[in-house]
Amino acid sequence: MKSSSQLLSIIALTLGLVSAAVFGSNAKAAKTMTVNYVSTSGQTLRAPITYTRISNGINAFGTTYTYTTSGYPATKSGYVKTIKGYLPHKIQQNYTYASMPSSLTVKYIKESTLARKVDTQYMKQINAYRLTKGLKAFKHRSSLKAKTVVRSKELWTKLSHVRPNGQSYNASGSGYAECMAVLPTYFTPYGITTYNSGQGAILVYNSNGYVSYKKTAQTASHELLTCDAEHRDTELNNWATYSEVAFSFHADGSTKMAQLFELAGAKE
Repeated sequence: MKSSSQLLSIIALTLGLVSAAVFGSNAKAAKTMTVNYVSTSGQTLRAPITYTRISNGINAFGTTYTYTTSGYPATKSGYVKTIKGYLPHKIQQNYTYASMPSSLTVKYIKESTLARKVDTQYMKQINAYRLTKGLKAFKHRSSLKAKTVVRSKELWTKLSHVRPNGQSYNASGSGYAECMAVLPTYFTPYGITTYNSGQGAILVYNSNGYVSYKKTAQTASHELLTCDAEHRDTELNNWATYSEVAFSFHADGSTKMAQLFELAGAKE
């Protein structure tokens, strides 16, 4: 009996070792991916993050989204992070366990840089369209630009032609007119997307993944030229000499846009 018991113990131990060897050969080794966060100018924006996976991969923008109390959706964590003052310069891909690189770099563009580039493209498009209608191109005016930048930022507090202080944007009767657009966006597993909210635009990324200043501006100019007669007539007016636009971006990709128009000789 004793020898039989010893024999059974040896057989059981042997089977256990064989089983461990078989199943151990199928087990995946842990893989790590270190993500670096830098600006398009090469500035480090936050400390690198290292992700470890033993089977599943990792998504760029998370897996699901939910609506917050403010009405704007928020996503579960992905390796692309929201960084104050910056936006992803390129849409990043999702990685399976097999495709995970050991390291990668996510580049971000400064919000103010993106806004300035989209501003320029927008006014080019509006002026080009005005010329097709026999209208003069709007002239630039630095003092009006400064006012427009202020208005684009005020729209985050109050989306209205009435300013946060309770006054009209044209309270002094200085000959201004105003158009506004909003670009509500959020990160999803597929990149940055939008939901409909009336006069709006879309943050567009090219087929190569990089943000397109021209196409983003085009969605805004097309929206304001086609959404209704009042907005279109304001864009195609023959009374204003100057016009400036300002886009104000936030880190989640959402935007407020203000455009002011001014009469020649208007009182500053």
